[in-house]
Amino acid sequence: MRSPQPRSILMVAGEASGDLHASRVIRALLGKNKKLRIFGFGGPRMAKAGMEAREDLTSKAVMGFAEVLRHLPASLRRLRDCENWLKAEKPDLLFLVDYPGFNLRLAQAAYRLKVPVCYYIAPKVWAWNEGRVKVMKKILRKLLVIFPFETAYFRKHGIQAVYVGNPLVEEIDLGPIHRKAVLEEKGISYSRFPVVCAMPGSRKDEIERLWPLFLKASRLLRKACPDAAFIVPKSHGLEQDDFHGLTPDDPFFFVEGPAYDLRKACDVAWVKSGTSTLETALLKTPMVVVYKVAAVTGWLVKGLLRVKNVSLVNLLAGQTVVTELLQEKATAKRLVEETHRLLDQKAFRDRQTKAFQKIKKSIARPPKASENVAREILKLLKG
Repeated sequence: MRSPQPRSILMVAGEASGDLHASRVIRALLGKNKKLRIFGFGGPRMAKAGMEAREDLTSKAVMGFAEVLRHLPASLRRLRDCENWLKAEKPDLLFLVDYPGFNLRLAQAAYRLKVPVCYYIAPKVWAWNEGRVKVMKKILRKLLVIFPFETAYFRKHGIQAVYVGNPLVEEIDLGPIHRKAVLEEKGISYSRFPVVCAMPGSRKDEIERLWPLFLKASRLLRKACPDAAFIVPKSHGLEQDDFHGLTPDDPFFFVEGPAYDLRKACDVAWVKSGTSTLETALLKTPMVVVYKVAAVTGWLVKGLLRVKNVSLVNLLAGQTVVTELLQEKATAKRLVEETHRLLDQKAFRDRQTKAFQKIKKSIARPPKASENVAREILKLLKG
């Protein structure tokens, strides 16, 4: 009697954060069933964890309507590749991680081909573009969410949503550090002040928009604080050459991301809106959130937004605790002004860190999100 074919999962993650989260899920899955075959689009961490990664999307991700249009031919080609794999290799499950612009289209193709879809880290339709909910209800077998309030929201819309915990809680060591040792290990003198963590993003198009602003702000800040130093945790696929305009006088220290301990050691952070803001909050580092997209993208997004704030930290806090410098408000002058507020006004800084502590408490349970995700996937495969 021929033994049954091993179960197979087509998996797609298109960003650095998704690569990290998915890699832990892969390890948890293979720890429970070594015969699982996992293949698809991912990044170096997913490949190292045991996935057959057919292309690395994490260094090619783009965001925004205008930006996506420029890369549309490549995205359509990748979408066709995935559809062909669905048809030819007939995986038992399509497992998608975040990256909604691409992944929701792929989920529709899988639905047509009768391949069940499990989606991890839900599109933030409760914040903007709620029209996606109807499509999600139709095509998703199961939605695994990472914020407690999302369960009720999606179930209200008829989607089977399961809260699995937040992956950042298990990925980040939230314990104390020895600040002097952490800084000096990277060649940064403990006497330097302030130490600023500059995070312009993991995508090259984001860096093209935000890096010149960060560089200009760093030089402006050093006029008042000559001993300031700047740390840049860069994502996989990025080189120091991607950060243009630096001179020998610019005190920037580039490190491999995510560099959590080093980020804890910083006095303040300049953070691109996205997952990095929640990471920074969990690390209890005061921050300013910055974001810029093409003008046409900004105009279109305004019409789709359902919330006052865009950063995860403010959304989870339910109020504006972190300053958001978006689009035309994102100037070097404003960024330096907000940095001085955090450095000089203890009450302003303390308000942030107290809000960060509440956010951490709200997402601390259940622990081990990747194990919980793996269990939900195996339930689907058994079903």
